[in-house]
Amino acid sequence: MRALAPPASVARRPPPRGRSVRARAAGDDAARRARARADAPEGVPPPPFAPTIEPATFGFVENAERANARASMVGWWALLLVEAVAGKGILELAGVTVGKGINFTF
Repeated sequence: MRALAPPASVARRPPPRGRSVRARAAGDDAARRARARADAPEGVPPPPFAPTIEPATFGFVENAERANARASMVGWWALLLVEAVAGKGILELAGVTVGKGINFTF
C-alpha cells in the first residue's frame, strides 16, 4: 500500500533560503496586498498606496524590560538620595510611624 501525497493546495512549501526575516515579511506583505487587490469587489479601485506601519517602540515590546530596568534604577537612586538628604526613611517622610526595628547588638 503506498502513501498518497497531499494535494498541492495543502502541501507545505519549504521556507525560503537566503532572505532575511524582514525581506520575507516584505514579500509576504506584497503577496497579501496582491490577494487583497484580487479579492476587491467589482468597481472598487485599489488603494493608491499601501500603508507602512513602523514597529512599536513603546509598550509590550522587546526593549520593555530594558526600559523598566533603567527606570527602576533611576527610582532606586532617587529614593536613596531623598532618604540621605532628609535623614529619614520613605515611610517616615510619608507620615507612617515606624519603630526602631529589631535591636540586634553585636
